[in-house]
Amino acid sequence: MTIHMEMQTGSRSAHSPALCQTLPSPPSMDRSLAAPARLSTAELAFRIFAVFRGHPHISNVLTHISRSNWTQVERELNIILNPTTTGGLSSLARNIVDLMCAERGVTGKILKPYFHAALQRLLGPDEAEQLIRHVEALFLELEWKADHPASAIASKEAGHDRTAH
Repeated sequence: MTIHMEMQTGSRSAHSPALCQTLPSPPSMDRSLAAPARLSTAELAFRIFAVFRGHPHISNVLTHISRSNWTQVERELNIILNPTTTGGLSSLARNIVDLMCAERGVTGKILKPYFHAALQRLLGPDEAEQLIRHVEALFLELEWKADHPASAIASKEAGHDRTAH
């Protein structure tokens, strides 16, 4: 179904010209030169969350792996995107990090470049690259633990598990 919109021939300014004359015009700004606004980790996590929700395939996969708990997905993104996070991720966070970095399967091949592009738009190239490196470091730690399960278990038994977030 297509809905055609037509503009009315009369404009609001014809009804109240004084109002339009008193409001200043918005400043013109060259968006290509504007630096992205500095975002808090929580705001960035929310925006990445919204970007992922907006993609039909990524949204479907995240709905599945989170058991439809989108509040938890946002919490885990907040932890993942926090530059001070060094490990001890939940199973959901580990799955999300894997999707962000591994390029395994259809979803990984879709999500990784989609995530990188979103970070570039939201943060700018330098800050995006720093955050991408942070997430990749989390991924490399997960991969190392998967390849060396005895070392990961010994570390956990020694009290080095940081799962309390």
